[in-house]
Amino acid sequence: MGNKDKVTGEGLRKSVIDSIKAIDKGPKVLKLYMDMCARCGTCAEVCPVYYGEPTELRNPVVRSDLIRSVFKKHSTISGKILGALAGAKDFDGDLQKFVDAFYECTGCRRCATFCPFGIDNSVITRKGRAIADSLGYTPETMKNVVKTSLETCNTDGASPEAFKAAIDFLEEEMKDEHGIDIKIPVDVVGTDYFYVPPSGDVLVNPEATTGIAKVFYVLGMQDKWTMSSKCFDGANYGLFTGNDADMKADNKPYVDEAKRLGVKYMFMGECGHAYRIMKMMMEKGKWWGELPFKVINCMEWTADRIKEGKLQFDKSKNPMPVTYHDPCNFGRSCGIVEAPRIILKASCQDFREMYPNRGENWCCGGGGGLSAMDDIREFRMKVSSVKKMEQISDTGAEYLATACSNCKRQFMQLIETHNAAFAIGGVHDMLSRAILINGKAAERVDWEAGG
Repeated sequence: MGNKDKVTGEGLRKSVIDSIKAIDKGPKVLKLYMDMCARCGTCAEVCPVYYGEPTELRNPVVRSDLIRSVFKKHSTISGKILGALAGAKDFDGDLQKFVDAFYECTGCRRCATFCPFGIDNSVITRKGRAIADSLGYTPETMKNVVKTSLETCNTDGASPEAFKAAIDFLEEEMKDEHGIDIKIPVDVVGTDYFYVPPSGDVLVNPEATTGIAKVFYVLGMQDKWTMSSKCFDGANYGLFTGNDADMKADNKPYVDEAKRLGVKYMFMGECGHAYRIMKMMMEKGKWWGELPFKVINCMEWTADRIKEGKLQFDKSKNPMPVTYHDPCNFGRSCGIVEAPRIILKASCQDFREMYPNRGENWCCGGGGGLSAMDDIREFRMKVSSVKKMEQISDTGAEYLATACSNCKRQFMQLIETHNAAFAIGGVHDMLSRAILINGKAAERVDWEAGG
């Protein structure tokens, strides 16, 4: 874990080849991807990176072939005998090109949705990033995010004291809005729900968290939930660097904290990759054995309360045209697509869809952790995000809601770069502005297009 010294020279070449050869004895699905590709071009047609700049190395097939061709060269009979005729080629020793290619894939998994063979190039991308990480070549920004998170339990490096100060501020804001005390409980043992958002939904874009607090208040459940002053950031960049050990090390404190708090539910916030790791990987994979709690998502939970008629709204508080961007990890990897729409339609006057959407959505261009990498900002602003910006423009929306801090950061920078006339925020942000508390919605709403 942590930063590693870079491997160089012949040792590097041998390590790359050995890591690729190991695919033969690794997960069956990855080995299948080494053999199945028909090079039909479907993945390129649906890839946001290739759409933004249709050049050879932007093509998912060409990128994946950086691994696939070496595998064929060293691990298949046809590759050993026929060489290039079978698509086999040796590693050329240029690891920087290798790293750059795999960090220009957003990992959005749109290719897997449309590939006739179901090939998921993001799996190959993660393998490429894992090889880079094992040799010390993970980009510095990503290394630093992982290091900070492992040391402090959050990607911002914020202290428990800074977190508590932020919570005090949010409680003051809610009192200004509603004239009553709406609490955000912290470090309370023996409650039912342990709320785990991305840290951005506390420190940067906090209305998603005030929305959650207001729902618990309306339901008379202020004493049924808590946050943790130590574990308040579900983000886990071990997924993005391909380092399973880091991913599990980042995950473990949250599991331990849920047990310490004695909760029934780990209540995940608006962060698709955090929920994916906790629910689809940790819980299902039983990383830490049988758990005394269940992992659930806040949007599905809130949507259920709306369907039960327990929450009421003043839609006039959100009169502007609103659209929703499906974060790739929610839309494709977790299948949470209807819940955010239930919340937005209940709390907004003019909800508009982007097309395509849900599991066929286009990535924001900052997926796979790329939104944290300012050194590739131009690529994110002018290549990987082209299609998404076209989609938003087509809706005429003045507010873009999404459920992902990485997406929000990407869109904030896109708004700044392109002087775009829409604002960005979360799903529960809209709820926070329109939910009725004692018959009234918030008296103050800070909203303006473009920021």
